[in-house]
Amino acid sequence: MRASQLRGPAGGRLARAACIGGMLAAGACTPSIADDPAPGAMQWDPAPPRVPSPTGLIVDPTTGLIDFGLAGIDVASNCRTPGGLSQAQCEFDRYLETLDGFPSVTPAAAPASLPLDPATLTLGGSVVAVTGSGAPIADVAVAFDDASRFLTVAPRPSWDLGETVWLAVRGYDAGVRTTSGAEVVGSPTQSLLKQETPLTCGAGDPNQLDASCPAYDLLASQGMSHADVVAALVKLEAARTAYLAAGAWDLVAAAGIAKPDVAVLWGFPVHTSSVAELAPPALVPRVAGPSEIDVAVHGTVDPATVVAFVTRQQAGPIVVMDLSAVAAGDLVAGLPVVDARYAGGAVVITGAAPFVAGHTIGLFFTSGLHDASGRPLVASPVSALLTFEGALVDSGGHSTVGGVSDADAVMLEAGRVQLTTLLANPSLTALTGINRQNLVYCYAFTFGGGP
Repeated sequence: MRASQLRGPAGGRLARAACIGGMLAAGACTPSIADDPAPGAMQWDPAPPRVPSPTGLIVDPTTGLIDFGLAGIDVASNCRTPGGLSQAQCEFDRYLETLDGFPSVTPAAAPASLPLDPATLTLGGSVVAVTGSGAPIADVAVAFDDASRFLTVAPRPSWDLGETVWLAVRGYDAGVRTTSGAEVVGSPTQSLLKQETPLTCGAGDPNQLDASCPAYDLLASQGMSHADVVAALVKLEAARTAYLAAGAWDLVAAAGIAKPDVAVLWGFPVHTSSVAELAPPALVPRVAGPSEIDVAVHGTVDPATVVAFVTRQQAGPIVVMDLSAVAAGDLVAGLPVVDARYAGGAVVITGAAPFVAGHTIGLFFTSGLHDASGRPLVASPVSALLTFEGALVDSGGHSTVGGVSDADAVMLEAGRVQLTTLLANPSLTALTGINRQNLVYCYAFTFGGGP
């Protein structure tokens, strides 16, 4: 069950769900300068989706949870019949919809129409990241993926729980440049979101939108039907007012990028629940000695819930297995006697005897592990992916989950299959109490050289 860090753009499904500004024709309103290199653009295009992600525009203000329905995307209630999605993609979407914000290790991403010059991607200069209160976020890595043409802003190692993150990219004369030296402009969608007046021109009933309304005329000029124009403007106006309500333009202006210079601006909340983060190689368990393994937890933990499972002695949400012994049919050695406590921001696991060097050790935490307010910990994306029933790789070796690279999907799929085999043992699951539904952390590694 080795798990590699989720790399690449955070696009995929999150990007498709972020397409609030849909139905705008790509390239509309993009300036062209005859004598200069063709400008690049920070994209916000509907089909195929090329949009910044993740986005708070798909967080339901009533429930506080992520809701793909706000982007017009229905997630099947039964992922064994997921409709047009892969089963794993459906399961990933369902997992996200249990959260009140995006996973703390999620990289932010924004697509560009042309390759960007990495030398022009300067944090605090052409790229800013701030909190909802305007505090600059410095612990990030800014990069550009040439293959996918996504600018990425990855936390090091994770975003603060419960924080709102706003990101902006400077475009135009003094902003980022393409590798050919051309300037980079904003998309038509971003241009509309910058407007100071309502895109619906104050119409109480969207169906009463007048063709003289500038935004209406702009979309209609792209060949869109009246119904499509109305639907697009209603969504865009909701996004525009959400940006204003959050003071997003003022936040990034205070960080150094004035509204007219913004080529793309997007923001998202981070979930509030505590999490045992897993994102190899940066976020993995720490071997602190021959009989001690520490798992850091981001957020609070109720120490009273940090209880190790011990065969025939006590139940507990912390289950440790020697998977090498289990595979050999030795269940006694496969469930070593361990103790667990919370100290220094980590779940500290101590074996009654040293763990066997060279053996594969599996760590499993269930939702019986709570934070200080009594809420169960939530799973980090890698732990969630390992518990899915659906395959993470298709017959061609490609990832079935948006945002997970092919290489990572292949590595994660090996771990998912191993966990599936483990969970298929009813005696073992009945004994330990672990199952797909209650696992919030699962990781395995060869003991002796560190995870």
